[in-house]
Amino acid sequence: MSIAWPKDWNFVDNYSEVFRIGRISTAFWNSILITGSSVILLIVLCSTSAFVIQRRNSKFTKLLQVLLLGGMILPLSIIITYILLYNLHLTGSFLAVILLYVATMYPVIAFLYIGFYNGVSREIDEAAIIDGTKGYGLFFRVIFPLLKPINATALVLGFVTVWNDFGLALYFLNQASKYTLGLTVFFFAGEKSSQWNLIFADLIVVSIPVIIVYIFAQRFIVSGLTAGAVKS
Repeated sequence: MSIAWPKDWNFVDNYSEVFRIGRISTAFWNSILITGSSVILLIVLCSTSAFVIQRRNSKFTKLLQVLLLGGMILPLSIIITYILLYNLHLTGSFLAVILLYVATMYPVIAFLYIGFYNGVSREIDEAAIIDGTKGYGLFFRVIFPLLKPINATALVLGFVTVWNDFGLALYFLNQASKYTLGLTVFFFAGEKSSQWNLIFADLIVVSIPVIIVYIFAQRFIVSGLTAGAVKS
């Protein structure tokens, strides 16, 4: 076994073959559907529920934080989850995978939002209430516009995790027509041999959207992750 530069550089042929055999266009839209839906649900659910958990100091909200911590620690059981989805008639559907991504990432993203809310003064809530804004109006008109850093952090973390995921998509999407981009590598890898030139070309195609999202949102990530880490 030796390491050497390739003798032939067939960039155009490799990528055209990847798009032809790997069904990249179909897989791309599948990934967009799953990733986009999962990220939107995560941002909406985590931002709203974390606001209630952080603002209300009660035994119930403290119990919820313990449950969230348990969700971060306890692993996902594939067999039990598959049986549950089978009984709900959701196996092999996009909805099942989207709900699984939301459920598995919810504890982590919710804790990030709770930490961010620690740095948002309660006086803002009180001022909005005095002005007559309550309930959903208080959150979406006053609080949500302040969440740009943590929303960008949740967007990048959720996008990278769901877009690059291989396990859940492999177990719960059992049709080639529903494959995500991460699963298209199966079209070029076999039991006897693997087409490494096409595999690496495919991996580059899969990575490009993640790099683009990170470039546009990177300046918000650090501020979103560190918000609430230190109390003043």
